[in-house]
Amino acid sequence: MSAELRVGTQRLSPRDAVFVYDETDRHVSNVVAVYFADASGRSALTTDQVLAWARTSIGHAPLFSRRLRRVPMDLDLPYWVPDPTLSVREHITLTRPATWDDARARIAEITSARMDLTRPPWEIHVMDGVEGVPAMPGATTIVVLKFHHSVGDGVATRELEQRLFGTKSAPSVQLDRARPISAAVRTVGALTSAPVRFIAGLRRSRAAKDELQALGTMKEPVPLRPATRFNRDIHSELTFHLLPIPMKEVLAAKAAAPQRVTVNDLMLTTIAGALATYLAERDETPDGSLAAMVPMSMRGVAEWDSANQLTQMIVDLHTDITDPIARLRAIKDSAGAAKKRTRDPVVQRTDRLVETAPALLLRAAGWARAQRRFDDSPTVPLCNTTISNIPPVTDTLTFRDRPITRVVGSLPILDGDGLRHLITSQGDEIVIAVTTNAAMMPDPQHYGDLLLASFRELAAALLAFGIPAPTST
Repeated sequence: MSAELRVGTQRLSPRDAVFVYDETDRHVSNVVAVYFADASGRSALTTDQVLAWARTSIGHAPLFSRRLRRVPMDLDLPYWVPDPTLSVREHITLTRPATWDDARARIAEITSARMDLTRPPWEIHVMDGVEGVPAMPGATTIVVLKFHHSVGDGVATRELEQRLFGTKSAPSVQLDRARPISAAVRTVGALTSAPVRFIAGLRRSRAAKDELQALGTMKEPVPLRPATRFNRDIHSELTFHLLPIPMKEVLAAKAAAPQRVTVNDLMLTTIAGALATYLAERDETPDGSLAAMVPMSMRGVAEWDSANQLTQMIVDLHTDITDPIARLRAIKDSAGAAKKRTRDPVVQRTDRLVETAPALLLRAAGWARAQRRFDDSPTVPLCNTTISNIPPVTDTLTFRDRPITRVVGSLPILDGDGLRHLITSQGDEIVIAVTTNAAMMPDPQHYGDLLLASFRELAAALLAFGIPAPTST
């Protein structure tokens, strides 16, 4: 007998509600995962086959059967409520793009389209028989899973995809009816208690900041960075690109490093080198080093009552250092310091103010952020680009009879952050997925070439580092 999953009314945590209040047409809150399955020798899929697969899968997670309900005037945080009228057909599409370029354009369109939060916030797009996918032999079936960020973060997709494409059995779903009276009582309670909770949280946050300043050991991120062409307002449509790198080359470079480094250190250094070169080729070298926003999972570090368990870590990319090994060392130190600061209990107390913020304040903060323009600004707050990474897939995934051999992500771009990278690894490759737009980067293929050249320059330097100098005879 399959397990039962109850889907009832649930109030969003403030951290999750931020993704609702911050969202605009120029700042969408989408999480997009893209799965590549080998379709060689398989018959073309039909709509009925895809719908049948979906109907056996949607019971695996609450997000498939609930929608958001906002409280009037946003006097309280939104609620998840069951949607017994769910129609799977409205959330599933099957198309047959002829080429990889056609599929890329479709993925970009899906990534940047704002979701309708009056219905369950998820979509599954299946693209069958795609030819010419980089480093994929023959025809490929591409499955795009999209859901709203208020549901969870990118790390949460690991669990979700195991349920969708793994071997776990489907639990049945029992919908609890929404109870408006109970929700109204909770809202009244929230209105009376929220100001008290917020003032108490503000006092704790200020006390933690005073303690942090007294310690003097946790270095604050640089508040402003020089703006680049990628830190302007969005003026054209999103574009999506992939760069696969052989895993054996990455592991060889890691093993040759003169000190212990992570694969993430190598990828940060690779992107820093490519970004510096791309700007230098256009005589746009910034006056100072650039920085990246690197999401960090707080799972196992802090106890957050939210579906999203990521915080924003700022890492200096040291783009003003030309030697690849010296840049790697500097980035390793900067990333290590940022992780140490983020994990510090005192710093965590300063970051918990959002947990007590009233809904109206969160909405006002989202509105204020949406008013900012970047086209004429010589600086940008904190960082110039986003570099995210998702834990590797550990189990075998299958879409129907098609083995999934590659999993990547696609990040929406936004005003002030028009170049974003998402790194995934599976099997014998690491893939850097790049999202930007044609106004900021008209030649993304060249940027891909620069990424590969930057990695191989770093790898060659590391491999040569351990080779003794030849002796004269």
